[in-house]
Amino acid sequence: MKNLRSKVITGGVYLSFVAFGFIVAKFINIPHFEISKSIDISNIFSLIVAAWLAILITTVFEKRNNDNRVEKDLIISRVGNIFDIAASLQIESNTGQIYHTEASSSIKRINTALNSIYKIVDKCHFGISIEIKEKIKLNLSDLRETLTSTPVITEEQLNGTQLPIEIRESIIYYNRDRISQIEVKFDDLKNLLLELQIDINKK
Repeated sequence: MKNLRSKVITGGVYLSFVAFGFIVAKFINIPHFEISKSIDISNIFSLIVAAWLAILITTVFEKRNNDNRVEKDLIISRVGNIFDIAASLQIESNTGQIYHTEASSSIKRINTALNSIYKIVDKCHFGISIEIKEKIKLNLSDLRETLTSTPVITEEQLNGTQLPIEIRESIIYYNRDRISQIEVKFDDLKNLLLELQIDINKK
């Protein structure tokens, strides 16, 4: 606010000097220049008002754009925090085992953080692509299912040495195929979060 006031005052001072010089030039003979001595006060007043309005509008728009930029940067950084949660969970699941509570709570944290971002964006009076929101929602649902749900096991798998997913003593164990599936879904989620950041930045 101080910067806005300072710019308006500075612009006003410059404008006042210009107007003062114009008026003085009407009464002083300047060599090689011929200036009419009649002063149209209404024209001078209109010029001053128009210049003041131009300065004011430009300054207000600049401040509004700066405020919007700050809001967007803050929201984009919040999406970056979600990206970090997803990346951390991905690294953990790549080991082939993870605590059930950790997997569930991390997905819940991501969903909660996204809903918080959507509410903040609504308050900032710009929207997010519904398509991106739906894709993220579907991805998280699939990811939760792949991370924590035990699938129906066939007799062949039951007699095999390694099941796609097992839960023993609150720890989830994955086989190689399930780890690959989880990896793909995490990569999709991170790409969607990047799309979300780009979409917010364009508003």
